[in-house]
Amino acid sequence: MRWVLQFVVDISTQIGVNIYTMNSPLTDRQALILNYLREHCLREDCPPSMAEIARAFGLASVNGVAKHLQALAEKGYIELIAHKARGIRLLEPAQSRQDELFRVPLIGRVAAGLPIWVDAHVEREIVVDRGLFRPSPSYLLRVRGDSMIDAGILDGDLIGVHATPNAEHGQIVVARLGHAAMTVKRLHRVGAALRLLSCNANYAPIDPDPTDGFAIEGLYCGLIRTL
Repeated sequence: MRWVLQFVVDISTQIGVNIYTMNSPLTDRQALILNYLREHCLREDCPPSMAEIARAFGLASVNGVAKHLQALAEKGYIELIAHKARGIRLLEPAQSRQDELFRVPLIGRVAAGLPIWVDAHVEREIVVDRGLFRPSPSYLLRVRGDSMIDAGILDGDLIGVHATPNAEHGQIVVARLGHAAMTVKRLHRVGAALRLLSCNANYAPIDPDPTDGFAIEGLYCGLIRTL
């Protein structure tokens, strides 16, 4: 069942909002890591290791990860369990309307060869309502062009992307072509063969070369339309 979420937001009122009233405010990097911890726990039913966090954020070592995790623990968002490879426990605040809001990074231009999450790619953070996306987005991307208009995705829309390398036939995905170009298309899968289809008859299908840096970065999970 396909559905498209649309709502009008004023970006200027969204940026930098502290949505956690029961804990100390977070820095931008701490908020990103906390969102990543939540997404990983939901997706894998366990917290990530420090090495996994370092890879996700393009960090060279786990020392920086450890500092951010310690800060999150001191601010009351997580508990660190000693001597365990995945010794992180989320401490969620009491239920309230604000618990349904969370910060999502808006990813800008993606540099060749770098993970999509690294600092250089993040334009800003936007506070979104968790209930407007299924599943929860790991990040937002701005759509360029009209190749997906028949799926209700228009030029300038901010689409939610649930980070995963796995996708089923017929799902709308964000894919990497070559080593830098990112595209939003519907996945057509027949056996091991993959094809990326536009939702606009004016565009030809794309047959990606799996040896040329092709990768599925995530699943489309909803959108924000600004007016």
